[in-house]
Amino acid sequence: MYPGEVASIQYLSPSNPPSFRTHYNMTHSSISSSEFSSLFGPHTAYHPHTMPLIQEVYHLPVSCLSNNSTSDEADNQQLSLAEVRRKRRMISNRESARRSRMRKQKHLTELGTQVLHLRGTNRQLFDELNRVMRDHSQLLHENAQLRNEKVQLQKTLEKLHEENSSGVPQDVQESCAAK
Repeated sequence: MYPGEVASIQYLSPSNPPSFRTHYNMTHSSISSSEFSSLFGPHTAYHPHTMPLIQEVYHLPVSCLSNNSTSDEADNQQLSLAEVRRKRRMISNRESARRSRMRKQKHLTELGTQVLHLRGTNRQLFDELNRVMRDHSQLLHENAQLRNEKVQLQKTLEKLHEENSSGVPQDVQESCAAK
């Protein structure tokens, strides 16, 4: 059965059922099995052919389930019931451990997927950073060249202003001054 499924309620009656007439003043036929079944719904009827005996499920001797037992048999029955509970708890613990391992494996798989995704993102960001750094370096070099060009153009402009203000080219002025 899977978690979340609802199974029908089934009752295993002992081979020698005790009599409750003296305690409850009821006759055996006062409630029929069909009426009892209808109290709990259509799926709760006892179907002996579909349910394994408890002896078969837990590999117990028949004597530990009978009600006609002596004190030694009662002690054995108590030990057997304790053994059944212990086995049931062991099975439950194993199933719980299996589910825990599956959850852990699923978590590890998800973390592995996340690592791959983050590595890809990290690689893209490093590539982008390297590109931006290259562009930055290139722009700094280009700016330096433009500054040098600006300085040379300013010097040329100053020469032109000086020549225009005197009206005679400076080369001519220099050659005249040398004579």
